[in-house]
Amino acid sequence: MNLEFDREQNRTERLAFITRYSEWVKSVPNDVWSMQQAMLINSFLTSSKDFQPGRGEYLMKSDRQR
Repeated sequence: MNLEFDREQNRTERLAFITRYSEWVKSVPNDVWSMQQAMLINSFLTSSKDFQPGRGEYLMKSDRQR
């Protein structure tokens, strides 16, 4: 298994995705893409409930923010 990470290839792929996605957003009605965005955000919020930090993790994060 090759674990090397090609930063330039990753950057190129991400920029290509952003370009394709922005073209898609411009080409469809607002209610279509906004509904999909809402579904995506809701799924993030739902799944984040499965990954609540433990007590120690929460306290360390809380201390760093002060």
